[in-house]
Amino acid sequence: MSTSTELDTLALKVQQAYYADGLADLFMGFILLGLAALFTLLAYNITFLLWLFIITLNPLIYGNLIERAKQVWVYPRAGYVKPKSYEETSTRGALLVLAVIGFLLLLTAIVLFILSGYAGLFLWLIWLAPTGFGLMVAIGPLIIARKHHLTRYYLFALLPPLVGVIIPWLHLSFPTPYAAFFTTVAIQTAIIGLLALCSGTFLFLRFLHRSPVEPLAPVEGENPHALL
Repeated sequence: MSTSTELDTLALKVQQAYYADGLADLFMGFILLGLAALFTLLAYNITFLLWLFIITLNPLIYGNLIERAKQVWVYPRAGYVKPKSYEETSTRGALLVLAVIGFLLLLTAIVLFILSGYAGLFLWLIWLAPTGFGLMVAIGPLIIARKHHLTRYYLFALLPPLVGVIIPWLHLSFPTPYAAFFTTVAIQTAIIGLLALCSGTFLFLRFLHRSPVEPLAPVEGENPHALL
């Protein structure tokens, strides 16, 4: 094995250690469950759209919350691991995919509305938009899964679009197509949120059990009972 390959393997293990304590999963689960609750409210009361916008700002600050939690529970047990900053090309690729999906969804909605009027718009809301939303949600977990070889994040990426495809075929009863759309995306985010919450709880408890805080050994010649 070459030195370069050994360094790459070591770097991968170090980055995987950042996610081994489950805190990232826990925070992602809480945020997604909050979004699921707001999507459910949106299904029946559109005035909550403002709160949806406010809650979506949470990912901008939850990274700091994770860092604080790690300072309290993780670093004293396992030391400091710096999360890998994603290359600009990866970020551009993700944004490009997101833009393409959004453009195709918008184009499809316009075409259906032109061809079929409101019937086409309702068809888009019930059958197509949830799958597109699931594909957009899947981008983040998929990037993490590919960069760090984390199998559970492939599952996080797979479930939202899969649920978006399955639910319309169940022919559930909703008062309006808008309620059908928001309820479907609420189910999508709730499923991945619950899965992330369970995964994070298990990993975090396992980490605490396996990595107890070691008491500091007294310095030779120092009285450990002496007052500072």
